[in-house]
Amino acid sequence: MCEKEIVLEHFNGISTTYDENNKKVYWQLADNLLWEIIKEYIPKDRQVTLLELGAGTGEWAYKILKEFDNISCVLVDFSNNMLNQAKEKLKEFKNRVKIINSDINDLKLTEQFDIVLNIYVLPFFKNTNKLIEIVSSHLKSGGISISVGENFYNGLALNILKGNTNDVKNVIEKNVGSLSQYVPKLHFDKMNELVEIHRKYDIIPIFKCGYPVVSLIGVEEALTSDKNTISKILTDDYDYIFNIEMQYIRDESLYNRGKYICIVGEKV
Repeated sequence: MCEKEIVLEHFNGISTTYDENNKKVYWQLADNLLWEIIKEYIPKDRQVTLLELGAGTGEWAYKILKEFDNISCVLVDFSNNMLNQAKEKLKEFKNRVKIINSDINDLKLTEQFDIVLNIYVLPFFKNTNKLIEIVSSHLKSGGISISVGENFYNGLALNILKGNTNDVKNVIEKNVGSLSQYVPKLHFDKMNELVEIHRKYDIIPIFKCGYPVVSLIGVEEALTSDKNTISKILTDDYDYIFNIEMQYIRDESLYNRGKYICIVGEKV
C-alpha cells in the first residue's frame, strides 16, 4: 500500500471517532491556542471567502462559520468518510459552505480566496513545496494563509527519548518518522525551511509561532509510565496554563519548542 493509501485508510477509519478524540484536554489546549491566532486574521468588516485544505470533519470550518457571519467556506478533503461528518456538522450553514471530495494534489479551482487554511495537513503531505504552491495558487493578492505542521525538533526529540533508532535516522535524513503506533508516518518541518518555501511561492510570513511550548505531551510519555499527569494538570489548572501558553506563543524565539509550528503569511 502506498503512502497516500495508508493515510486515506487511516482517516476513513477514524472519521466517526475523530471529533471525540479531539475533545481530550491536551488537544483542546492546542486547538484553542491556534484558534486565538486564526481569529486575529479574519476580517470582520467585509465579506470573506475561505478555502480549507484537508478540512476533515469540518471542525475548524464550524468554529469559523459560527463566530463570523461574513464568511463563506470551501472545504476540500480526500476522505469521503471525513467529509460525511463535515456535511452533517455544517448543514445549518447551508449556502455558506461548499464541500469538495478531492485529493489536494489534483485541486485546480478557478476561484481565489481571501484566506487559505492548511491545518495539520503538512504532516500527512509528502511534498511541502507542492502544498504551499497549491495554497499560493488559490490565494488572492493580499490574502492570508495559515499553515500548521509538526515541528521537526519535537519529532526528533521524542523519537530519541523513546529509543526509536530507525526513526531518529529517518527524521534527520528524510524529515519522516513516528509519534504513535496509531498514526501513519509523519512528515516533520523546520520553521526556517517552511518560511523559505512560503517566500518561494510569494507568501510573506507575517507571524510565526510554535505551540504548545511549555506543556508538551510526549516527552513525559517517553520518560514515565504515568500518561495521565499532563491531562490531570490541565484539567485542574487549565486557564492558568492556557494563559501561560498564550504569553509565550508570542515569543518567536521559542517556536522550535512547540509541538506544532504555525506560519501566517500574506500573498504579495
